[in-house]
Amino acid sequence: MKLNPFDPRAFEHFNWQLFGLTLILLMIGLANLYSATLDLPIAKYFTAQLIYSAAGVLVMLLMTLVHYRILDKLAYVIYAINIVLLILTIVSGKTSLGAQRWIMLGPLSVQPSEISKLAVIFAIAKLFHDRHDGRPMSLQALALPLTMIGIPFVFILRQPDLGSSLIVLFTAMSCVLFMGVQKRLVIVSVILCVVLAPVGWNYVLKPYQKGRVITFLDPEKDAMGKGYQVIQSKIAIGSGELFGKGYLKGSQAKLQFLPKQHTDFVLSNFGEEFGFVGITILLILYTAFTVLGITIAQNSKDVFGMMLALGCTALITSQVVINVAMEVGMLPVVGITLPLMSYGGTSLLTTLVAIGILLNVSMRSYIF
Repeated sequence: MKLNPFDPRAFEHFNWQLFGLTLILLMIGLANLYSATLDLPIAKYFTAQLIYSAAGVLVMLLMTLVHYRILDKLAYVIYAINIVLLILTIVSGKTSLGAQRWIMLGPLSVQPSEISKLAVIFAIAKLFHDRHDGRPMSLQALALPLTMIGIPFVFILRQPDLGSSLIVLFTAMSCVLFMGVQKRLVIVSVILCVVLAPVGWNYVLKPYQKGRVITFLDPEKDAMGKGYQVIQSKIAIGSGELFGKGYLKGSQAKLQFLPKQHTDFVLSNFGEEFGFVGITILLILYTAFTVLGITIAQNSKDVFGMMLALGCTALITSQVVINVAMEVGMLPVVGITLPLMSYGGTSLLTTLVAIGILLNVSMRSYIF
């Protein structure tokens, strides 16, 4: 049957639950960002995020107009372009705070590692749609998908950007494991990870990344240095107690004790102002998002749609899990933002494009 990219019947099945949940999280994020940056010397963050949000929602809705199978034809092209951008980033990218993660395209500053999060999902989805036979994958069958995952992973790690490289890895490997892998390979992989961990520690991780792990194990060891962020984050969240201090009344961010309260540590500001109850409600909303995403993947009519939905869901959910665990001291600080809450144009756009794809797959699950 010929694909109709503009089938109007799809809009009869628009997923209002997912759309509404996205807007709720986005509005909570904007309100929290306003509070977190109210007393910062640079007051542009909220206004910029408001513009990013409006543009992102527009792009999200535009992503629903054309059948998601169009991405099937473009998946490898998008992947190849992204690899070129990652190489350009290493060769001539913009450096900030010791990391070379951005390239300038005219007046725009673009972070190719964010694009990688979607590009790898597209490529893996197409690969499995075209080649997977439904049986658990052997080592030979895994060679190509692991290579496709490994190339951007290494380039992003080289920038260095440990957080984004881990998200690319976790997201893509979620898709691989969902499709099925021989049990013996899983066991061997776990053993290899344990055996090779010292090699990674000594020869792969940068000194600042090692410092983050050491700080995670004992933040009080350098309380005024590398452990400062985590300690202040836990103080902020703990001081919110059950119901919080109230909106705009958090002291840790207002008195600038809490670093990066508009990016990596937005949850700390939210927890201080809305307490345990507020954080619980927020996590319930994110959990509802994950359930909706998995349901969309299960209801998809083809492997490509299923992989797209699963990958986009894993992308957002993994960032939520890592960021929350990072802010409460359960994981090392790896520079992962909280989706729809943290400040950042490229990361917000990536998240909303992923949600647009989820809406697209959901709408066309009812059309044969």
